[in-house]
Amino acid sequence: MENLHSAVRRLQEAKRQARSIGLFVEDRDLLECPACGLWEDVTSEGFLVVYQKDDFAQVDSGLRFREVDEMNFVCPACGTAVTIKVEE
Repeated sequence: MENLHSAVRRLQEAKRQARSIGLFVEDRDLLECPACGLWEDVTSEGFLVVYQKDDFAQVDSGLRFREVDEMNFVCPACGTAVTIKVEE
């Protein structure tokens, strides 16, 4: 059992390090603001980027959705509440 606990701790630390350099390692869908069109995407290298849907250059705005809880976020551009949709 200790091996399992140790493995989980190592995985959590690896995820923390990956997040700190901007990699998307979450177990959730990508977010899109229904009000202003800001949305998340992931580059082919695994980096999280956030830009306006009509930005064809797909330049990362540097903004990030703020997590309220596991299912609810706030758009950093307009403050709209964004909830992850659960498939039934």
